[in-house]
Amino acid sequence: MSLVADFSLPRSELLLEGVPSDWTGRVEFERFVPASPDPLPFVRVRGDREAFAASARADSAVASLTERDVTSSWTRYRLAWTPDARRSIRRLFGDPVVLEAVAVRDWTFCVRFPEFAHVAAFRETAETSGYPLELHRLREESRTEDAATDLTDLQRETLALAIRRGYFEVPRSATLSDLAAELGVSKQAVSERLRRALALLARDAVGESPSR
Repeated sequence: MSLVADFSLPRSELLLEGVPSDWTGRVEFERFVPASPDPLPFVRVRGDREAFAASARADSAVASLTERDVTSSWTRYRLAWTPDARRSIRRLFGDPVVLEAVAVRDWTFCVRFPEFAHVAAFRETAETSGYPLELHRLREESRTEDAATDLTDLQRETLALAIRRGYFEVPRSATLSDLAAELGVSKQAVSERLRRALALLARDAVGESPSR
C-alpha cells in the first residue's frame, strides 16, 4: 500500500517567493503528476487576486501568469515557470505525486510515495537542495483516500466547501443555494458534483458497485 506524507515548507523557500508574507489569501496548486510537461501549471487563489497577480508576475520564477476562470470565491490562473524554476520543482518533485499543495502562511504538501525508501530519498533530496521541509505525518494510504484522489477538482472543491459551511450538519448551516452562490454555479451543478463525489467515496468505502 502507498504511503502519504504531509510536509510543510516556509512560503518564501520554494514557490512564488515574491508574494508578500502579509498577503492573507490562500493559494492552491492543482494536483501535480510527474509526467506533465510543465510542473504545477494551474493555481487557484482565494483572497485579493489583484495583489496576488501583481506580486506573482513580478516574481523572478514566473515567466507568465494568465487569468483563466473567476468565481465569487476564487480565481484560477495558468502559470508558466522560468527554466530555473521548472528545474527546482522537478528536482524536488521528480518522482512522487503531489496530491495537494496549499499556501496560507506556509506551504503544506500532501505527497504520495510507493514505499518508505522513496520518502527517505525525497527528504534527502530536499535537504541537499536547501529546502527546510518539516514532516508532520506519515501514514498508509487508505482506500477512501485513494478514492478521494479520483475526485475531479470541481467535485473536491464543492465537497470541501459543503463540509466547511455545515451543509452535512443537522440542522444544516448552509443550503444548496448558499453553496451555489459562493461557487458561482447553479444549484443543479452543486447537487450533481456532491452526488457523484459521495457516490465514489461510498462505493470505495463498502466495496460495492451499482448492480446492472
